[in-house]
Amino acid sequence: MSSAAEEISRFNAETATYLTVEFLKRLGYKKGLRALRVTLSEGTYVVEMSLDKKTSKVQIDYNTRQVKEYEIQDVEAPNTFASIKGKLPLILTSLIGVIIVILKLLNVF
Repeated sequence: MSSAAEEISRFNAETATYLTVEFLKRLGYKKGLRALRVTLSEGTYVVEMSLDKKTSKVQIDYNTRQVKEYEIQDVEAPNTFASIKGKLPLILTSLIGVIIVILKLLNVF
C-alpha cells in the first residue's frame, strides 16, 4: 500500500473534526464553529464543538466514519452579577464624568 493510500485510510482526531464540521454545516451551522475537544473511547470519536451560542457533541464511529449520535445545547447564560462586576469600573468612571459635567454647567465649581 502506498503512503498516499495509507494517509487517506488513516482516521484520526483531525479527520473526525473535519467530518464533524461538515456534518454541522449540513445542519445549517456555518459560522462560529470552533473545536473544543476530541476524544476516542471504545471505537467512537466524540467531538465537542463550540457554535455561536451553542455547543455540540458529535459521536463518530471509528470503523464506519459515520455519525452515530449528536447533541446540540444552548450555552448557559453568564451570571448577571459577574458580567456587571467586570464593567463596574467603566460604569463608575462614566457616572463620575457625567456628574462633573453637570456640576460645571451649573457653575457649582
